[in-house]
Amino acid sequence: MNLTCLRWPARLVVGALLAGCSTSPISRIDANRAVYESWPFDIQQAVLNGEVKVGMTPEMVELTLGKPSQIDARAGSGGQDEVWVYKKGVGVGSLLGGSGLSIGGGIGGVSLGSGRGGGRRSTNADEQEVFFRNGVVTRSEGGK
Repeated sequence: MNLTCLRWPARLVVGALLAGCSTSPISRIDANRAVYESWPFDIQQAVLNGEVKVGMTPEMVELTLGKPSQIDARAGSGGQDEVWVYKKGVGVGSLLGGSGLSIGGGIGGVSLGSGRGGGRRSTNADEQEVFFRNGVVTRSEGGK
């Protein structure tokens, strides 16, 4: 899609919508059918349902949720955790850093407003964190 013909607000909205698109578990399974079918049935079901289970490998999680938005290293009790962060629903507010800017349309055209928003980071329904230790999932927070 060529975004150069759009003005900057429209480019921002279209870009945000495109960034929020991701592949589905079915398409990832189809692309990796032999690997998927070699796993135990309970893991296959979890992957198909988009659920992360304790004991999954990074390959299993990637087939389940796709590539993470970011990967962090965090000190946990008893050692270092690798944390895969999945952010869903990237929107204009996310791109603008919680500025409180809203864009809407109507009879009068585009309207802009402002407000106050906090910049505090928290795990919510639109974010999932998967914790790995020694190459396997130890826990998952947020998301489904």
